[in-house]
Amino acid sequence: MNKFNYNEQLATQIGAGQYVTKSGGYDLKIVRAEFTKSPNNSAEFLELDFETREGLKLNYVSINFVDGKGQENAFGMKMINAIMGCAGVQNLTQGNNGNCPELFNKGIKGVVQRVDYTKQSGPKAGEDGYKFEFKLPANIGTGRTVKETSTQSEATAFAQYAGSVEDKDTRTSPQASQQGGGFTSQLNQQGGAGQQEPSVDFDDDIPF
Repeated sequence: MNKFNYNEQLATQIGAGQYVTKSGGYDLKIVRAEFTKSPNNSAEFLELDFETREGLKLNYVSINFVDGKGQENAFGMKMINAIMGCAGVQNLTQGNNGNCPELFNKGIKGVVQRVDYTKQSGPKAGEDGYKFEFKLPANIGTGRTVKETSTQSEATAFAQYAGSVEDKDTRTSPQASQQGGGFTSQLNQQGGAGQQEPSVDFDDDIPF
């Protein structure tokens, strides 16, 4: 009995880059959730690692909920609560290692934006890298945001946002103009090397 027909497209995906590299909407499973703090100031983050339905990794996605002065970041608080609502989680706790067990293995839909940037410090200063900012969660079963669920609206926001989000280029290094958008860097995705603190100038009009 024939069980497989050769699919070259699937075969070429093995060993050809196991990380998300583009902005867009994805079905995600949370494989790590950890509360972290900045070593330089009072900023606090919820840091998440994901896997897509296709098995691609999306690591070190940080959501800032306390700014560098120790003040609550309103947008970050909204985002974390939106993720909790879409994942069906009522509370988050912090373990001894910063781990947040309530989110582990939870599935959500997520719109993420790739941000290309120039590293400003460390041994890789001046080199290009990229990171991802989390923009919009939705329930993985219904496709609805928390707002759509509460108002019993159709699931439209996620698809609209996922279809319109684009990569953002903030690079300032000379090689940015030479390389264009074709470069790839997995430093942040694989081990966080040269990782910057995520920006906190998020859009405040996202339809949670």
